[in-house]
Amino acid sequence: MISYTEALEKILKESRSYASEEIELKEAFGRVLSEDIYADRDYPPFHRSAMDGFAILSRDYLPNQNYSYHRELSAGKSMDLEPEEKAIRIMTGAPVPEGFDVVIKIEDTVLSESNGQKIVTFSLKDVKPWQNIAKQGEDLKKGDLVLSKGVGLGTSEVSILASLGKNKLAVVKPPKVHIISTGNEVVPVYTSPLPYQIRDSNSYTVSSILSKYKIQPELVTHVPDSESEITNQIQQGLEADILILSGGVSMGSLDLVPAILQKLGVELIFHKTAIKPGKPIWFGKRKNTIVFGMPGNPFSVQTCSRIFLEPFLRKSFGQNQIPTYKLPYSTTKQKKGLFTEFFPVRLETTDKTYLSPLTFNGSGDVRAGITSDGLAIFPSETSSIQKEDLVQFLPW
Repeated sequence: MISYTEALEKILKESRSYASEEIELKEAFGRVLSEDIYADRDYPPFHRSAMDGFAILSRDYLPNQNYSYHRELSAGKSMDLEPEEKAIRIMTGAPVPEGFDVVIKIEDTVLSESNGQKIVTFSLKDVKPWQNIAKQGEDLKKGDLVLSKGVGLGTSEVSILASLGKNKLAVVKPPKVHIISTGNEVVPVYTSPLPYQIRDSNSYTVSSILSKYKIQPELVTHVPDSESEITNQIQQGLEADILILSGGVSMGSLDLVPAILQKLGVELIFHKTAIKPGKPIWFGKRKNTIVFGMPGNPFSVQTCSRIFLEPFLRKSFGQNQIPTYKLPYSTTKQKKGLFTEFFPVRLETTDKTYLSPLTFNGSGDVRAGITSDGLAIFPSETSSIQKEDLVQFLPW
């Protein structure tokens, strides 16, 4: 049996690169870039007014002096200065005409009119060059690296891709994934189980993790504890890039999965880790197929998906891992064993943000993850957590 850190290292060592595909920007949210993105021009592409107000030349400025004006410039238009023109009214987002280098916001002006001539007076004691102006290229210069491959595309990333005119882009092509749940006691979610049966939640748990990365499983199926049926499904599953099983990997007489996997030529990398929940997890590979054999209990599957499957996907996609945090614990907790334990917690803020435990009756507790914000880690070498101790936190 290996430690949690050893197991994670072995899993990440088996990460692999997947092919790219070109998609339209409207389909990009949640996908992972497989190309570097560069600025196609300066941003801003011109000296841009940051305020509604008046544009002038800083060296001409005198407080309380009357400036005559007769033109107004809005966003989406441009103009050249006329001879002797000392001020124009300008709107936020408009390009500041060459020859002006200050925008004075409308709140600092007094507007009047004399003999049909519009007049503006400024009350500021002084002004500085480029005041209230976003200078050309101050955000990005043409050719600057904007997004690196491996970046997950959220709202901000999609927004800037649109600004850069990236209507089409290369992203990581999702791997082919097969999900197999096992067990005589497991029935589909749409049926009424007998008292000794449970509904299949594990395939939905795994699918939800995959959906975070826009991976749609190619096949999701359930098989009873039958050697021939499990063998047939695994043979089909080994045609995928990733095969994920749940159940059948422990020590019972009907835990058939490990022997079948090895009979089918799947190389065992490790079986069992010193963690709770999730101890029986099985991990291996055959050619280009990675195999995760998850335990059968629902919260074990949720935990193993978060601490093993998701890091594997992120490493394979070239992404950074989700950061962990150390936060103070709200109460005390004891443990007797030497395993690394993962348990559900909620973030609660009073004078500061604490990790607060939830009711947790073990890996078979169907409520375990509800209302939780993530997992707290109880290290193997530690037997107790005291109030205010800093505890490592893994957000979902």
